[in-house]
Amino acid sequence: MPLALSAKRAPLWAALAATLALGACSSTPAPREQMAVAKSTVDRVTTTPDTAAAAPVELQAARDKLANAQRAMDNKDYDEARRLAEQAQADARLAEAKAQATRSERAVREVQDSVRALSDELQRRSPR
Repeated sequence: MPLALSAKRAPLWAALAATLALGACSSTPAPREQMAVAKSTVDRVTTTPDTAAAAPVELQAARDKLANAQRAMDNKDYDEARRLAEQAQADARLAEAKAQATRSERAVREVQDSVRALSDELQRRSPR
């Protein structure tokens, strides 16, 4: 009789084991490293001079996505947290690149102004 009872329960145990195995496979680990990298990138870019002025929209998007990623982490929605952390990092890097481009453009204008001033000075001093 005990063998008959265990035989009847075998499908139940198999289904339970399969459910547990699938649950273990489908669980996504918490993206702690990605969150730390995104936070570090956003913090670094935020403290870079002129970034807020040169790329305020991108910088705010990075901050917002990082906050949303943290909320997703708190809710254990790790796929969403990872996606938002990656986007926050990308937005922060975009803000950084935009600020660097603005600084480069300013430097080019300063060099062009200097070259123009030197050219004007040379034309004034040259004999006619």
